[in-house]
Amino acid sequence: MSSLIPLLKKEYPWLNEINSQSIQQVVMHLDSAFHGFFKKITRYPRFKKKRNSGSFSVPQHFSIDGNHLTRPKFKAPLRLIMHREIQGTMHSLTISKTSSGKYYVSILSETQNEIPESREIKPSTTVSMDVGITEFITLSNGIQISNPKNLKKSEKKLAKRQRQMAKKQKGSNNWNRVRIKVATLQEHVANQRMDFHNRISDVLTRQYDTMITEGLNVSGMMKNHKLAKSIADAGWHSFFTMLKTKALSRGKNTIEIGMFDPSSRMCSHCGYIYDDLKLSERTWTCPRCNITHDREWNAAINIKRFGLIKARVPTDSGKLTPVDTIASIISLLEREGIRQVKWLKQEAPRF
Repeated sequence: MSSLIPLLKKEYPWLNEINSQSIQQVVMHLDSAFHGFFKKITRYPRFKKKRNSGSFSVPQHFSIDGNHLTRPKFKAPLRLIMHREIQGTMHSLTISKTSSGKYYVSILSETQNEIPESREIKPSTTVSMDVGITEFITLSNGIQISNPKNLKKSEKKLAKRQRQMAKKQKGSNNWNRVRIKVATLQEHVANQRMDFHNRISDVLTRQYDTMITEGLNVSGMMKNHKLAKSIADAGWHSFFTMLKTKALSRGKNTIEIGMFDPSSRMCSHCGYIYDDLKLSERTWTCPRCNITHDREWNAAINIKRFGLIKARVPTDSGKLTPVDTIASIISLLEREGIRQVKWLKQEAPRF
């Protein structure tokens, strides 16, 4: 396909406005997309229209001087607002445009920093987590963080702007003006969600050496139309991705248990499996030992047990987390701006 680019430039003159390396990068991205499709990792590549928001890469012949970017086919340098100082050797950059009309430049650089070695997995420095919709995350030590539900808080304002856009003639200036307002609000909600995930993942990777999560089939769960919007608003996949990335850069461990492990249905005290547990039941009493479990906390404790067994590490059966340690973690979360934190007081020895 790269050999067809000169012919395509004659047929579509606007392709000459772009440097040839960027067009070749698009061909390479298309090749990767088809490889992913044939390996059954992703779906069939979709056609990208020229007028839609997108991105393009510049693999060479660019430079950054202070807060100005020089790249091929641009006569004047572009002014940048730098978020951080670039370290290492720059290899490529990607310029992307959001639906609200903002432009971002992502720079790929290579540094000589070595990834630290993973720390030893110990039950005392390990925490597991169960994610949910009402309570975003419940830790095995009893700390529970509620879901801020950013999309739900902005739904009325978003619906109002979408109604305004529906009444405009599609493609007109008035329609485009309202479209930008809708896109800006949606971008604001996405930024709120990403900031929330960043804060929690940063605290967890600083306080613990090992994080254990549950494998989730999010795409399958999204087929439930009654819960799809709430699941998308929670953003579990992006949170787990941030957690794994930060853990890798800090020499911490992440363990993922199987999605079919009975974390919610198994009693964390005696091991009894309650097969009749319904999704609507947020608490349940074990028929064998008569202990009442909070669904999320019980699942988090079992996830820790399954994760330690998977890592072939003895579990800390019956040991409770000191109260002063719990208080310090809650205090750290509150200093990070996360206010919706509570502690489920432990009442019985658990795994």
